[in-house]
Amino acid sequence: MRRRKKTGKGRRQKALRSRSASKAARHCGPVADREKTNSAQFRRERDEALEQLAATSEVLKVISSSPGHLQPVFDTMLQSAVRICGAKFGHLWLRDGDVFRIGATYGAPQAFVDYLRSEPTHRPKPETGLGQLLKHKKLFHLADLTALPTHGDKLREATINLAGARTLVGVPAVKDNEVIGAIVI
Repeated sequence: MRRRKKTGKGRRQKALRSRSASKAARHCGPVADREKTNSAQFRRERDEALEQLAATSEVLKVISSSPGHLQPVFDTMLQSAVRICGAKFGHLWLRDGDVFRIGATYGAPQAFVDYLRSEPTHRPKPETGLGQLLKHKKLFHLADLTALPTHGDKLREATINLAGARTLVGVPAVKDNEVIGAIVI
């Protein structure tokens, strides 16, 4: 068998292909970066949706396994909300007329839990988070509790001093256009 003599043709073709590939990579760079970003965003959204679905499934299992008993349902809902939001602790408040009472608590420092148990009801002032939630029936977000005046609100003072909280997010539970409770993390 005879061996072929190597010519420069093969090397030239490889060099041309290499240059074309690098040009293509330069032209596709922003597109490729955008696709990577979109892909990462889709993965995050998928993971978040799966986590929310798992939490919903968990709550529904508790509801079906404890008919007529709301406390396990409240506890599971609150635990799921705290976990999904990556929070340290949270509370589920129930509205009773013009006051709120604690329905469940999860992950809070013991001193704060003791305070909540010692004060069975809380009448929110209009300028507080729960007051705003009650008035607007919308989510509230307080980025830095320590930067706001407490307006003599014992709950806010306890939240800052006993719980060490700096940021709060509250989501209302609304039925027939009335706030019936809230989850605050």
